[in-house]
Amino acid sequence: MKATIKTVTFKKERDTQFGKMYNFEVTYNDKKAVYSSKYKDQRSFVAGQEAEFTEEQRDHTGTDGNTFTYTIIKPIKQQRQSNFGKALTKEQSRYSGFAMSYAKDLVVGGRIQLDDMLMWTEIMFSKMVELDKSLEQ
Repeated sequence: MKATIKTVTFKKERDTQFGKMYNFEVTYNDKKAVYSSKYKDQRSFVAGQEAEFTEEQRDHTGTDGNTFTYTIIKPIKQQRQSNFGKALTKEQSRYSGFAMSYAKDLVVGGRIQLDDMLMWTEIMFSKMVELDKSLEQ
């Protein structure tokens, strides 16, 4: 869900098995919800800004025995992406490490010269990819 956050109010600090947590009351779309953060200066929900989050309903039994339902919200975090290996599949990225290691072994064993290591790494990498493609068919 997306909504423009109207207010964010710090409510309390509490100790949990995961360390200190900070509770905030967040209002949006004429609703109130609770947000728990590891950080007192949280930036997931800021008054006046739009936020994307999920809502969950929770039940709580008070000390008087009465049960009530409240809403908690959790921000949807964008996955951070790296440029490394975007063109390669997960298996192919492993192949590059194996190929380099095998070429290093050839250098250490005296079978190839250090200057030829990159060439042999590329040859072994392409052979591993070809073999993988043939096994998929």
